Amino acid sequence: MEMFARWTAPTTDKVQESMESLLQFLEMTAQISGAHTVEFYTEDIWKNHVGVSPESVLSMFSQQQKSHYQFRDAPDMTGIFSPATNQLVNLESFVEAARYNSLMNLGLCTTIDEILETFASQRTDKLGKKIKTDQFMNDKKSHEVVIMSQLVESLAKVYGVKQVIDLGAGKGYLSSYLSMRYDLKVYGIDSSHTNTDGANERNRKLKKYWQVYKTDARTTSKAQKSNQKKGLLPKSSCQDVNANQDIARLSGSDIRLSDSESHIDNDISLTSDSSKWASNKESNQATGDTEPDDSLDSAVSFLDILPAGAVEVPSVSQSISKVLSEQEKEQKKMENIKAKKLPESHVYSPLTSYVTADTELHDIITDLEESIMVGLHTCGDLAPNTLRIFISKPEMKAVCSVGCCYHFLSEQFERLEEDRTEGLWGFPMSQYLKERCWHIGRNARMSACLALERVAVGQGLPTESLFYRAVLQVICKEVYGITQRSYSLVPQSKNILQIDQRVGKIFSKSSSFTDYVRKSLKKFGQDDSRLSDKEIISYYEKYALRRNELEAFNRLKVFLAPCIEALILLDRLSYLREQENLAWSGLVKLFDPVKSPRCYAVVSLKRP
Repeated sequence: MEMFARWTAPTTDKVQESMESLLQFLEMTAQISGAHTVEFYTEDIWKNHVGVSPESVLSMFSQQQKSHYQFRDAPDMTGIFSPATNQLVNLESFVEAARYNSLMNLGLCTTIDEILETFASQRTDKLGKKIKTDQFMNDKKSHEVVIMSQLVESLAKVYGVKQVIDLGAGKGYLSSYLSMRYDLKVYGIDSSHTNTDGANERNRKLKKYWQVYKTDARTTSKAQKSNQKKGLLPKSSCQDVNANQDIARLSGSDIRLSDSESHIDNDISLTSDSSKWASNKESNQATGDTEPDDSLDSAVSFLDILPAGAVEVPSVSQSISKVLSEQEKEQKKMENIKAKKLPESHVYSPLTSYVTADTELHDIITDLEESIMVGLHTCGDLAPNTLRIFISKPEMKAVCSVGCCYHFLSEQFERLEEDRTEGLWGFPMSQYLKERCWHIGRNARMSACLALERVAVGQGLPTESLFYRAVLQVICKEVYGITQRSYSLVPQSKNILQIDQRVGKIFSKSSSFTDYVRKSLKKFGQDDSRLSDKEIISYYEKYALRRNELEAFNRLKVFLAPCIEALILLDRLSYLREQENLAWSGLVKLFDPVKSPRCYAVVSLKRP
């Protein structure tokens, strides 16, 4: 465990010092992070909270994303807001303080490169070819899975364990990759039957698809070397697969399966509902590409490193078999029979279970042994509960948890008038913040979900839908007398609208603002005939003149997002630092924040 001592990690005093700075800044700026853009026009939020022009905010945001921030002493925050009006008046100081109070600028993170380099110096075995994971995952998921799995596999080697518990496994991309790439025994636990059933089916198809693709590629390669007559080869060749193309057209010369399936499912989806596998056959013919050797290497590179028992082995079609000699056919047959007899010990097991901090893992996993616990973008309270399970279960030797969906976190002190002392809450976890009865609030936690780096490159902020919703709220108030919003399950009055969170789904299904308003009002149970199309359009035109205020205000919230996220993650790190028998705990920046905005992992390792 001496290697851990070489990793960069802030001291506990440094963590607490940074948290104090964050608490001061977030308390001061709560009027911005805690404001809900739904009420932007009804509560006149811009006028009440901001004393600078929208244009200056938008200009400042653009300039700041092009500049590189240098570490310096803590900025002076006394003049950011006017003591008389409580409005934001010093934009430059606001931005400087926001950037200062971020994880990377505070120097509180360990880089993934630093950790992997340490592990690499300890390994005797080296990784083989670079894996072309974009053949079965979209770019974002591939980026996340490859990087995180390298860290998890390294941790498993340090502790000499072969079992991994993936909490909130979802569709099983990380679990599948860990089991097949690194020969690990992975249990993927998800509360959704839909996700688990989908993961099982996807895993089954994925194994067959990989093996058939591998067999076709290798057979074709051998045939090309031994026979130059193109007429003997199948027309399709093994190419790099783009996950955004369509697999709907498979000809008779394409790969076929034996067993109960006559061919690869045309609707097979191994990435997501919107990205599907593809055959590059037509594009190859269009470009005149008749040299498959390079693409063959890249396509087979992932398959070459799979353990022997990781895939099911179907036979290939006659169109491929006819280029094999009788001896080769017999050899293939014996290999297939042998492979089918192997137990699927390396294929991960999706399980359905709702996991809390009190969950007894032995009730879910009968053969539980020493394991590494992981979670890739675990939602809400599952991320902090992952850390609690890690601490409480002696079988868990290390944890790597990347949380998301901060707006779903439960907060112990969010409603101080209620008795919330009992139970386990998503925030705060640390005794350090519990003693202060600190709470963030739902709107601020929603702000923490914003992605500064993505917004900086023109992504990730649904400005149009936010504008629609804010103007809709004006209509609700002025025409229908609905003056408040509530997430309570019990109505407090007839004027409290309780289904606000469902409105967002209507935007993508609407052809215009008028259509959006009418669909929303019907969903609220209101009579939309009280408004004519002309009246609805007049609302849109009136507030379109102030749309830049809404855009500018959301940029201010984007500036604050990394600060709120920093407090949530530092709370989790502090919780771990308060425990005993841990060798190392830190925050690791795993991913490119543009590709994957929730890019920080909480990593902790127990003493041997």
